[in-house]
Amino acid sequence: MSTMGVGIYNWTGTDITTEDGKEYISHDLTESLTKEYSDRNIQDSLIIYIHHTAGSKKQSLESIASYHVNQRNWPGIAYHIAIDQNGNVNILNDIEKKTYHNSADNTRGIGIVAVGNYEQYEPSEKMISSIKALTDAMCLTLKIKAIKGHSDSKATACPGKYLYKRLEQDGVFFKNKK
Repeated sequence: MSTMGVGIYNWTGTDITTEDGKEYISHDLTESLTKEYSDRNIQDSLIIYIHHTAGSKKQSLESIASYHVNQRNWPGIAYHIAIDQNGNVNILNDIEKKTYHNSADNTRGIGIVAVGNYEQYEPSEKMISSIKALTDAMCLTLKIKAIKGHSDSKATACPGKYLYKRLEQDGVFFKNKK
């Protein structure tokens, strides 16, 4: 399925049917057989954190999921949504799940990850467009208190200087909204 000329892919483990009847069939990523992310109340104020994978532009979501499960010993891939260079949106976890993408604020955090290393190169225009459309939609449908880079909550280079600068220039980041 697509919108804005990009693909939308579902990796949540549950097929999704939107109000307009579009179906998003779930694909499989590596998950723990014994662990699960806990649920949280999305009626509370949430914060969107933008990350980057710090890997190749063509890094697979499966390789990230496998690393998170097999090396980090987590229940599954830590992000809620991934966006690639072509602007494709990959739904990885339900927003109701408290994942491990930001140890400083997992309880309130929604993790959006840009596939690639934005310390080394600029993000694509398609990626930026998808991030903007996605965060705009989330702000309209959820109680979003802020949109920040991962580095705004923890000493890290994530989401990379080029992505951070671009999202800051385009007015995507905001903090402490009531």
